[in-house]
Amino acid sequence: MSPASTLGRCPNCGEAITRDCVLIEYESKGRPAAFAECPDCRDVVHPSGE
Repeated sequence: MSPASTLGRCPNCGEAITRDCVLIEYESKGRPAAFAECPDCRDVVHPSGE
């Protein structure tokens, strides 16, 4: 998996979260943010940086 396609890791289980898992992208305090569904635990999370 290339770093460009990975947004970060699930804060709950540590699984890598890719762009394919993004549910919504938005800006928060002028910075990009996203909600994504973890492919492992299936929780909706904010991916954390790697």
